[in-house]
Amino acid sequence: GEFKESLLNIYHGEQFGEAFYATLLAEAEDESEKVILAALLQLETEGKARVRPFIVKYGLPAYDNPDSIAGGVKTAKRLANETWQSKFEVMVDIIKEQGLPEYEGLWEKVSPEEDPEAAELAKFVGAHERVIFEVCKNVVNGVPNPASPLDDFLNFPIDTHAPMSNEKQK
Repeated sequence: GEFKESLLNIYHGEQFGEAFYATLLAEAEDESEKVILAALLQLETEGKARVRPFIVKYGLPAYDNPDSIAGGVKTAKRLANETWQSKFEVMVDIIKEQGLPEYEGLWEKVSPEEDPEAAELAKFVGAHERVIFEVCKNVVNGVPNPASPLDDFLNFPIDTHAPMSNEKQK
């Protein structure tokens, strides 16, 4: 019922996010911006991986949704000419209006007594969305090292102090 529907929306949301950050990353020129986008991309990839076993368990489609990916790419392309901070202002709005209600709302649709694993997952997705929200707000507010909240959240963290290159490998 509601839980499954919401979970699939969240799974598709991770795919949208992956495509969105990957597209912004492909076009980024500033080193520190690339690293922040790579860390956000990593977060979405890990989120997708964390949700997928439940997608399969509930018999939902586990493949990537082309519409979600196209939506992420399109949204990123639309922001191509915006400043770094404006891009993140848009993200803050999207997360506030769509992300947080959906992701935090999963908790309301689960019974911790009946399904402790689903409850754990619901807790994770709420925290996942809040950490993205925090990073995006940090960027908007010009907080130094804005992606630092990701350091403790990622299983496979990206060193947000590392220089990165978009140069094509020969």
